[in-house]
Amino acid sequence: ATDPDAGGNGLLMYSLLNHQEQFDVNENTGQIYTVSVVGFSGPIFLGLQAADQGGLTAHTTVNATIYVTSSSNIVVFVLNQKINAVERNIAEVKRVLEEKLEWNVYTIDVYCNELERRTRNSINETFIKIIAVDNADGEIPAEDVKRFVQSIFWMPELYI
Repeated sequence: ATDPDAGGNGLLMYSLLNHQEQFDVNENTGQIYTVSVVGFSGPIFLGLQAADQGGLTAHTTVNATIYVTSSSNIVVFVLNQKINAVERNIAEVKRVLEEKLEWNVYTIDVYCNELERRTRNSINETFIKIIAVDNADGEIPAEDVKRFVQSIFWMPELYI
């Protein structure tokens, strides 16, 4: 959203209208994050509101589809970073993984153990679930991904 007003009057604050505990929004940027999508599958519709300091609002609906995987080839990375920092840079994390692994990487989930919103800025441990896929769309076995990652990075906290 944009607001043509200058200064503080042009400041927008974002919120979810049909807020579900499984989702959160950065109130300054409007970026929506998954806190946990366990038990969800299929399309989901989230109402997003932008409000300026004068009380004017605009609304939109964000459509997303949540896919459930039963793959046994999921690899979980543990990063010593705050979840907000990882979520803001997830495209760069994916790019680096793809460059180093030389496989396509699909992010399944980004989460921290704390579900409360206020802790999102205080916990320095973020988990990323990924699946690596070769050029023929074949999943790379999790053990192979783990072995390869540990050979190029020293990552003792890698789970499968």
